Amino acid sequence: MDIYVPYQEFYPNLEKSLRDGAKIHIFRSGGGLRVVRVEKNGALISYGEHPYISGALAHAESDFGLCYAEQYGDNGKYPHYLTGGYSKFSDPIDAYVSSGNTLDIFYSEKCKSIFCTTPPKSHLKRPDDILWGSSSVLMGAISLCLIHFRFENKEKFMKRVG
Repeated sequence: MDIYVPYQEFYPNLEKSLRDGAKIHIFRSGGGLRVVRVEKNGALISYGEHPYISGALAHAESDFGLCYAEQYGDNGKYPHYLTGGYSKFSDPIDAYVSSGNTLDIFYSEKCKSIFCTTPPKSHLKRPDDILWGSSSVLMGAISLCLIHFRFENKEKFMKRVG
């Protein structure tokens, strides 16, 4: 059974939350599920998990205000996925996250853009280099981050966009 969920062109709730000061962290759980955590001022405001990153984004988008139990509990909105061992090879974002990589997303008021960054990678030329992309929409920022692979010193980058 394939439970792949197509990406949306826009994620209005997630994009609005970013413009309102939230940050999104995308990662792979210990069980292999793809996770989208949306936090503002240290508080969880939205959450999604799914065997594919597109599904996790869809859950986080549609479920603002629902707690984990309401989403995935015994009588939750979705089945409780036990693992995320699936792989959609034609989906480069899912492949990137399923390999154990993470994405951090935030809005820069100064630049009026959504930025997607990756943590520094030890295999890069300098350990504090980061990959990043920006766009007016969430999927544009994620795609550009993974496609263009722009390298920059993290401290310099944060001063410029912060």
